[in-house]
Amino acid sequence: MKPKKRLTVKEIAEEVGLSVATVDRVLNNRGNVKPKTAELVMNKVREMEYTPNLSASFLSKGRSISLAVAYPELPAYFWNQVETGIDAAVSEFRDFGLQVHTIRSKDYDLTDQKKTMLQLVDSGEYDAIAISPNDPQEMTDVIDHAVSRNLTVGTFNSDSPLSSRMFYVGCDYRVAGRLAADTLCRLAGRRGRIGLIMSYTNFQMQQKVTGFREVIGSYPEIRLRAPLKVDQEEYTSFETFAEYFEGLDGVYVASAKLHIIAQHLETAGLAGSVALIGHDMNEEIYDGLQRDIVTATICQDPFNQGYLIVKSLFEYLSSRKLPDTRENITKLELVTKENARYYI
Repeated sequence: MKPKKRLTVKEIAEEVGLSVATVDRVLNNRGNVKPKTAELVMNKVREMEYTPNLSASFLSKGRSISLAVAYPELPAYFWNQVETGIDAAVSEFRDFGLQVHTIRSKDYDLTDQKKTMLQLVDSGEYDAIAISPNDPQEMTDVIDHAVSRNLTVGTFNSDSPLSSRMFYVGCDYRVAGRLAADTLCRLAGRRGRIGLIMSYTNFQMQQKVTGFREVIGSYPEIRLRAPLKVDQEEYTSFETFAEYFEGLDGVYVASAKLHIIAQHLETAGLAGSVALIGHDMNEEIYDGLQRDIVTATICQDPFNQGYLIVKSLFEYLSSRKLPDTRENITKLELVTKENARYYI
């Protein structure tokens, strides 16, 4: 079957013997048209199965939708993948009047992100803001302030569930922790000693660790060593981890530092003998998988996190269409040496 040709307003006007301006007034409900004339046009529209060109409609009315998308600088490899998804959404909806401004807050600095968010709100330039909060609990008041100024706010990658945000796009971190624990316990042969490396505790990290502990507790012959909590600046020091590695059969890296822990594990001479699992993908993690230093990594669909948050906000602002759920949970995928090439 041949695809149907998109009809123009001019072609409909020719079919009913009216001016283009009259047909356009009917289609856009602008009034000043006799009821019989409007009925004639709409009957012909139904007969010809006309679908209006929405992009032209938006632009002809001078409508535009302006979004600000704010997220951290680090880890750069992850946010670059998210940004690719944002760019795809912008490309898809640009003709409908969508404009997007992306802003990366400095490092993991909560103060800088709060300042950035308040500047976006007070600028009056945006219809909506999408944000990945560095600390979901600390950002609650800032998000609520934005909503009180009649801005639509969506969160992505990291949620702020106690805030007034409209919706969240990202993975379920409790499930991510459970997946990591179950995989690691099986890799370790369902027995032995497991280590957990984590950074500062925020909502996202709490959810991962909660899920991880839930599953670890279901394996009676697995023992969990007390978690090693590491500040960002401490990751580069091998001495931070050397003693912790001793006697472990497996390690879960709950932070975004899997590639660095892989390097330290290799330095300790434990590559391949200790199962290592963490999150995300970059060139260094890919190399670690190929050399059997990293056993597996859990990817959280960063492209769709960027794409869906922009798409969801645009659809809501253009038509007041809410997503089917206030939490759009992206998929988690377990990546090993054999399928890693699809994620790099």
